[in-house]
Amino acid sequence: MMRYRHLAWFSVVLTLCVIVLGAYVRLSDAGLGCPDWPGCYGHLAWPNEAQEIEQANKTFVERAVEVDKAWKEMAHRYLAGVLSLTVLVLFIWAYRQRKLYSYTLPLVICFVILFQAALGMWTVTLKLHPSIVMSHLLGGLATLSLLSWLACSRSPSITPYRYAGHVRQWMVVVGLILLLIQIALGGWTSANYAALACVGFPQCNGVWWPQMDFIQALDLFKQYGPNYEFGVKDGPARMAVQMMHRMGFVVVTLYFSWLIFKLTRNRELLPLGLSLLGLLALQIVLGIINVTYSLPLVIATMHNGVAALLLLNMVVLLYKTRQSRSL
Repeated sequence: MMRYRHLAWFSVVLTLCVIVLGAYVRLSDAGLGCPDWPGCYGHLAWPNEAQEIEQANKTFVERAVEVDKAWKEMAHRYLAGVLSLTVLVLFIWAYRQRKLYSYTLPLVICFVILFQAALGMWTVTLKLHPSIVMSHLLGGLATLSLLSWLACSRSPSITPYRYAGHVRQWMVVVGLILLLIQIALGGWTSANYAALACVGFPQCNGVWWPQMDFIQALDLFKQYGPNYEFGVKDGPARMAVQMMHRMGFVVVTLYFSWLIFKLTRNRELLPLGLSLLGLLALQIVLGIINVTYSLPLVIATMHNGVAALLLLNMVVLLYKTRQSRSL
């Protein structure tokens, strides 16, 4: 069981790496670094030699080879492939131990991984369609959540906390739902290239309430040209997307502040409360830096990574409160 637990936690760390690398690929405009799938310009790796690049440019006339983008995209695919194999091992291992442990959750994760691979393919074949890009992000976070729950279930040291007076499980569920909505809004902002639609903080382009088009902002089927790269929505729609993310930030911050206060009143949950506080504070700072310094690549990538860590923290907290009871 110890070795299985170690592999499960390794898969959690690996998933975090895949999510962060995926964010880096997207934010560095390398999402179409390889116009085909699962290869890259017909190669298992990517065209690197002059002759290979020339041939690839003739075959894929709609997308000239950019080696610096192609290798990023393929590195993400390779790492996702390693994660897929790791999850498969977790399922096979659990199935062989089915008399002692359930293999249902590892099996579910395998199907989620398969669907996530399909979303990865559609991200490329549908030319960065915003709905698919956001769904791909949420699929990665769903994988992280399920693997985190699996790892917690195989970790004897992570037990239900003993006092129900301060934190009920419904409080955590509400926080988790709000966090997922906020992450989805962040993914929608990124997928529509709306991160810089509002310059400055807390105001947007010098005003508190700019002219916005919420109907177009939430349009999932807007027509596009050759692809969705660099976005297709106009200025008011992008500002609406950005402002929805900011409004979500206010709601999440207020709710999490209250939840953290409740967590810090219990000695058992204090570490999770403090880690949640630290991650929330860091995420706020990173978000402000993003809009005031024109989306630095490292900071924007970290913003995605911290969001994933916040989700991980909340899943562990949900597991800890799953059977909370009074003594």
